Amino acid sequence: MTRLWDYLCTPGRSKLRAWADEEKLDVRERAQLNQKLDMLERVGFDTACRLSFVSGASSDFNQIFKLIVMSQRMLRPILCRGPADAQDEITLLYGALEKDSELKPPNAAERADHHRRCLINAGDDCRQEMRANHERF
Repeated sequence: MTRLWDYLCTPGRSKLRAWADEEKLDVRERAQLNQKLDMLERVGFDTACRLSFVSGASSDFNQIFKLIVMSQRMLRPILCRGPADAQDEITLLYGALEKDSELKPPNAAERADHHRRCLINAGDDCRQEMRANHERF
């Protein structure tokens, strides 16, 4: 089973949860997001890619991926493998929507990659303060 982590924008505050609140995701959207994240946790990254519910977010950032959640709005949480254990963990870095095949905000992949690099450059002790176990919505 894959372990999911949330990137923290402030101590104890998930970046993804902050995005969900800002976008005012309704109960149905949150349930669909939870369902897709549960599936990702069960099947793992490689299978999720084969099943096409995880794909590359941008050709400019090859370590950044988006979770494809079909809803009333196209939810696209952005994630990366690892970074501490690329085989068994995934970190949810940033929230985005997709409209007309474009991520909103347009720099979502860049921001997510910045968060990923911050995690990589942090020591193990600091990394523990920058992310937490994923919490369902």
